[in-house]
Amino acid sequence: MATTMSTGVAGTVIAETLSLGGRPASHSLRRTPDATATVVDHILSRTDRREWTEESGRGEVAEIAALCVELAADVLDSGTQPSSVDLGGLRRAAAKWARAGIPLAPIQHALHEGFSAGLRLVAGTAVDGENSALVDGAVLMFGLLDVVSAAVSTAYLDEYRSVATHHHDQAHSMTTALLAGDANAYRIAERIGVELASTYEVVAVHFPPHPDETGSPSERDLAAGKKLRRIHGAVASFFAPSPALAILSRSGGTILVPDADSVVVDRLIENMSVAGGVSIYAAAAAAVPERLPDAAENAYELMRLVQRLGYRPGVHRIADLALEFQIARPGVGRRHLQKLLDPLRMAPDLLPTLKAFVYTEANRKKAAKELVVHPNTVDYRLKRIEQITGIDPMKSSGLRSLHAALIADSLDGRAQPTVLDGRAQPTVTKQ
Repeated sequence: MATTMSTGVAGTVIAETLSLGGRPASHSLRRTPDATATVVDHILSRTDRREWTEESGRGEVAEIAALCVELAADVLDSGTQPSSVDLGGLRRAAAKWARAGIPLAPIQHALHEGFSAGLRLVAGTAVDGENSALVDGAVLMFGLLDVVSAAVSTAYLDEYRSVATHHHDQAHSMTTALLAGDANAYRIAERIGVELASTYEVVAVHFPPHPDETGSPSERDLAAGKKLRRIHGAVASFFAPSPALAILSRSGGTILVPDADSVVVDRLIENMSVAGGVSIYAAAAAAVPERLPDAAENAYELMRLVQRLGYRPGVHRIADLALEFQIARPGVGRRHLQKLLDPLRMAPDLLPTLKAFVYTEANRKKAAKELVVHPNTVDYRLKRIEQITGIDPMKSSGLRSLHAALIADSLDGRAQPTVLDGRAQPTVTKQ
């Protein structure tokens, strides 16, 4: 039995030198390599990690097991836990596992299995009447497991964050290079082990303020930062079929979605909206890597157009807004369209009626409901519009012309758009 006493883990009085079966409790652990081999066999029998079960991996496990066995023997002899210097080898191993991409959970599981095997070796030498010493030894072993687990976890997470930050910086540089048409993008991709896609959807995004972005500047910053972190998390966890590349700020940014179709992009934006708690505006354009700068410019221009017209949140594409996209370009045609509506400004009811009729897709009853008038009133006003402008809104050709004129009018800043039925609608005066 032990003779010298000291204060151990959590104030427990523990012998400096524990003895079991007439020998130091560390005796069964000092018989290396037998003890180490027993611990290694026990660990490998309870893991399916190929990094450890293959020949090279087994040697690495044996190296760490030998270190833990030595630490355990020292703790049993001295009654004190190892110093930071003593744990250096374990921290270096943990950092290596983080760089190799081995998850932390199986590492912790292996440590517990190894300590379980070591504790059985120690307990196997006890004889009747040594329960107290056996408990003291177990307390020391559990204390060591706590110290070792903390050291391994801390080193692993530090290295993981370092690697993740470096990879993020490299991915950010690659994304920036792709959007700028810089040939260095290919070299960066090769360096970080990323295979560039054959095509990308360039998605310009705008994040409206979250309802919590109120109060003092610090409170707004806190809420905006929380929104952005959640959106970043949604992008990072989205794989379809490969991770998206993103450069985001609190108000928006650009995302490159590799080899994606429209459904995938819609789903990504929906996930981001749910995560951030806001209705996100997005404009998308597809291109091969060499044409990404042009696609990005088109996406940014389309986003500006969507915002100027007050269109609904969600994903917008040039194919869906070809008319608006073309009208947005200055020129003689746009000026002509803007003048078409000038005569209607003199009659207070006609322009709101035309707007309601156009944006309800020529549905008289819906337009009347929006205007809170009888459908016959809508018919009368549409006839007046034809008389004044010379364009019949009841004919498809006339409706297209008047719709284009309304778009040009909105772009000119004279109309104040609102959102109705999911799409931007000019403000309608209720009758």
